[in-house]
Amino acid sequence: MNYYKKISVAAFAVLLALSTGLDASGWKTVKDNTWVQLSVRPVRNSKIKEYMAVAVFDSTLSAPIALLEDTPNYTRWNYKCIEAKLLLKKNDYERITYMVTESPWPVENRDIAVRSLLTQDRNTGVVTIQLTGLPDYIPPADGRVRMPSLSGYWIFEPLGGGKIRATYRLHSEPGGSVPENLVNGTVRDIVYNTVLKMRSMVQKNPYINAKLRYIKERP
Repeated sequence: MNYYKKISVAAFAVLLALSTGLDASGWKTVKDNTWVQLSVRPVRNSKIKEYMAVAVFDSTLSAPIALLEDTPNYTRWNYKCIEAKLLLKKNDYERITYMVTESPWPVENRDIAVRSLLTQDRNTGVVTIQLTGLPDYIPPADGRVRMPSLSGYWIFEPLGGGKIRATYRLHSEPGGSVPENLVNGTVRDIVYNTVLKMRSMVQKNPYINAKLRYIKERP
């Protein structure tokens, strides 16, 4: 697990900059296996916890970005996502995506529009995609509960030798009346299984051969 322990200064700085007010020591590892490390921490003024999954796997930087840009195929790998569509592509770096998350019966499904903002550190090659929920971007949909907030990020860090470290962090408020244990369990499963599925998806076409002109690969 040495890859997990050798978090670069650049990646650590991003973690702090995007934090919710608690320092990095607030994270507690709840699952650590060959594929994914999952951590959790409480969030101030919220009953819903924040989850972070980290995985190291063979991939270019472009492959997971291409996967994240393939909105119609979110339902194949983004755990519990049952509908996704691109609402706006402002440029190569910013887009707004609508997503519907399946909830266990009898809880109604949740939906929200999410802004993704991509940046890359040209010195380290680290790619960060910041995620921000936009609950008022589109009108409410019948039979679905609009999530009042969502925040998180993806970080892809080149490690050399054809490997990257992927980090996915997520905190969201479900809206409506749902037991907090149910919500926390669902978010935990979403974060873990989404990263786990990404590991295999980036090895498939067309993602494995993706070459994005706005992403600088590292040797």
